[in-house]
Amino acid sequence: MNQTDVQVLRDQRDIEQILIRYAVDLDEHQWAGLDEVFVPEATATYHGIGDFTGRDGIRNMVRSALERCGRTQHLLGNYRIIIDGDKATAKCYLQAIHLGLGDYAQNIMTVWGEYRDRLERRPEGWRIVHRELEVFKVDGDIGPMLL
Repeated sequence: MNQTDVQVLRDQRDIEQILIRYAVDLDEHQWAGLDEVFVPEATATYHGIGDFTGRDGIRNMVRSALERCGRTQHLLGNYRIIIDGDKATAKCYLQAIHLGLGDYAQNIMTVWGEYRDRLERRPEGWRIVHRELEVFKVDGDIGPMLL
């Protein structure tokens, strides 16, 4: 294995860790942690929810939605990461389980989908510059989650 191959493997691992960080930060309500996931000028398209501009806009949207839930668990898998110098694309499957609150406390909502990301290597490391969530299916009801 040559030095280039080793660097690609490191970059892929680092990007996978960024994607995992996002999921864990959401589940643990560590909203400040998203500063280490997105660039300040990031954009996002969450199909069925809307388009968001800026890391703070993305953070506000996910925070607003998830603080209206009980516990959540965002599971990621089947990572496909392509490195092109200081830019990369990544895709991974998502299964997100959301528990309800109040009258919906016994209910579960599960979302299946795929994250599609564009990333850049910045001085602070790999960061997402654009995130897209394609939802494949939603099952269950945990009450209104209006944003």
